[in-house]
Amino acid sequence: MFLRLSVFCVLLLSATNLLAQDFFQEDPVKLREVRVTSQRLHDYAVGATVSEPDSDLVKLHRSGSLSSLLANTSGISLKTYGPGGLASVSIRGGGSSHTPVLWNGLNIQSPMSGGVNLSVMPVQFFDHVEVQHGGSGTLFGSGAISGVIHLSGNDLLRKENALSASLTKGSFGLGSASAEIKTGTTSFASRLSVFGQKADNDFRFINTSRIGNPEETQTNAGVVQYGVLQENQWRMSDKSLLTTGFWYQDYDKDLQTLMTSRQPGETSQRDKNIMASVNYKYYGSKGILNVKQGLIRNKVLYSDPDLADPQADNNSFSWINEAEYKHRLGRYHSVNAGVNYTYELARSDGYGGDVSRNRVAAFASGRYGLTAGRGAIVLSFREEMSDADLQPVVFSLGVEHPLWNRLQLKGNISRNYRIPNLNDLYWMEDGYAMGNPDLSAESGWSGDAGANFSFQNGIFAITLSAAYFASRTEDIIVWLPEDGGKWKPHNKEIGETSGVEAGVEVTAVAGKNRISSRIFYTRVKSTLFSDDEYDNRQMVYTPEHNMNAVFGYSRGDFYATLAGRFTGERYYDYKNTLDAYSLWDTSLGYKFRISGISADFSFKIKNVTDADYQVVAWYAMPPRNYLLSIDLTI
Repeated sequence: MFLRLSVFCVLLLSATNLLAQDFFQEDPVKLREVRVTSQRLHDYAVGATVSEPDSDLVKLHRSGSLSSLLANTSGISLKTYGPGGLASVSIRGGGSSHTPVLWNGLNIQSPMSGGVNLSVMPVQFFDHVEVQHGGSGTLFGSGAISGVIHLSGNDLLRKENALSASLTKGSFGLGSASAEIKTGTTSFASRLSVFGQKADNDFRFINTSRIGNPEETQTNAGVVQYGVLQENQWRMSDKSLLTTGFWYQDYDKDLQTLMTSRQPGETSQRDKNIMASVNYKYYGSKGILNVKQGLIRNKVLYSDPDLADPQADNNSFSWINEAEYKHRLGRYHSVNAGVNYTYELARSDGYGGDVSRNRVAAFASGRYGLTAGRGAIVLSFREEMSDADLQPVVFSLGVEHPLWNRLQLKGNISRNYRIPNLNDLYWMEDGYAMGNPDLSAESGWSGDAGANFSFQNGIFAITLSAAYFASRTEDIIVWLPEDGGKWKPHNKEIGETSGVEAGVEVTAVAGKNRISSRIFYTRVKSTLFSDDEYDNRQMVYTPEHNMNAVFGYSRGDFYATLAGRFTGERYYDYKNTLDAYSLWDTSLGYKFRISGISADFSFKIKNVTDADYQVVAWYAMPPRNYLLSIDLTI
């Protein structure tokens, strides 16, 4: 314990000393970048696979939710409870609690459940969506075991002033509208985005749970949601920048009737989320100071008229504070250190009263540039204390090195962890479940090694990538039934994951014609070792094989896109599986101008082959359906 406390104090002191080095620098420095994202991702996630959705794919999903976009993104699997329902992410076999979602560098995972519902997040709210594969607990803290999703805004100061609006009409009562206005100067800029959507989701489906497989109409699956995002950037001087963000989301969803239910369901869920962020950057002659603060308020109201208590009210609040300083050591080397304090508060009908938690963390990274900055070695450390519980020090080592101009080798190894969420610890004993305050944090190792190859000749540009990854996580927290049938979380199991990722991108440009293709394949062997019937089996809802493909063609103002994904067979309990399926979506569009107004008209067909499939057992998914959209920009 003394050693751990000593290391924790050293990290805190090193962060403080690094911050002090540049407070009194007076030499003016021009701002070189003002993008709202984590410098840790781009400078210190060395050796990791980081990808962004293809621009053609973003076009196809710009009127939809983040879940629909990520479902077609490299190496990602989504667990979706019907159209518009709860959608949680899985990368490399990990669960939603093993994949933090960061907005402007702030972790927006629920402190109660440890998850994020991606179906409530409009794609249009984010200028950048980046997916980091593999463990990165040293950089982003608890839960960063299988990957991290980064959501951020753009450089508003350099973005042109504009007013835009979008209307979409689709099958099964779908209608959505959005608008955005960006205004400002080179020293101040502001953006306001609004979004609204309604869908009945009353589609016809084949009910395979009943004798004769009758065709039925889906019931109780409607959704109404709207959101507002407001962002500002102030260039306060040649050396400082202040960025603010406010995001409100309201989501009212009927929880769709299961295929196995004999009566139409009447349950519903109402989510209200409020998030605010403030980010201050100071650009000194030797480095960058970044101070940020965030407030996250989540409210989930669950309603079921068949229960004795028909409503369950769940509320959580997170206050996140973080300061870090990146200090340059010469042209290619740097160190980064910081501290994080997070306060979590929850109030729920499932708790015996209010519960709260204080979390303090210190982190540090060092980057040593190789081969004139085209490669690097990064070593990182992190220590966290949750209330009085001090976690073991975690570390990571990442390497990237060009073998020659077109081929780059990379690899990393990291120690990661996840502290229990508040539901795991404090759920009040009732007739169904109870929490366990004696739980330990999950801990484990992860690593990967890979290579990237790029080639350009004439009209063609080709990029190839491949990586092997492996991880082992101990004390995985699982809820299991006790004697008497009550469910309780335990540190019982060990998870081992290994697999490969491989991708190819090809682009050809000839005159006004542009053809692009992107294919990404993932094989994941994710095995659970436990003392029950799940022992030595593939983890539930983890496909062994997953593939995404996007093909695009454009000529002048015309464009066409074909996007598909293949999801392999998955277990949904210890012995039963869901069939593999393939989905294809296509889009045709044309851009034109009328009296100074830019217009983009598109027609989309989703599930072109009319596939019959299930993502989660007994939740019907829609057949072939259609979307008609028009986007206007002034």
